[in-house]
Amino acid sequence: MGFSAFIDESNNQFLSDSHVALKLDGTNKKLTITAPNAKGEAPKDDAPLEEKVLFTIVTEVNPSLASHGGFVDLVEITKKKEVILNFGGGCQGCSSVNMTLKDGVEKQLKGLYPEISAVLDATDHSHKENAYM
Repeated sequence: MGFSAFIDESNNQFLSDSHVALKLDGTNKKLTITAPNAKGEAPKDDAPLEEKVLFTIVTEVNPSLASHGGFVDLVEITKKKEVILNFGGGCQGCSSVNMTLKDGVEKQLKGLYPEISAVLDATDHSHKENAYM
């Protein structure tokens, strides 16, 4: 038994060496996907800060925010090394977004890239329709 999947050709590099398995545990069934190349290649140490921050957002920050239906996009990095972000999904309008920004995203990014002076939120949080909290 199998299934067909149609994958855009531009994603082939991320799916090489991937495995899909159905694990049975009594009456429970769990579909697992192992994709060791899904994150792509990490930027080199001498890569521009923007490239490194984007990679961290895609591979570490957004997967964490996804558990609450949220995500973050990089708007820009200023000359003062301020990282400007825009929150979306469950993070937009969420009452805990400041804690997520300061205790989560900012701490993580500044820990990895000490040259960052600040991480700021440019999101219009007046839209609360999809907010997690």
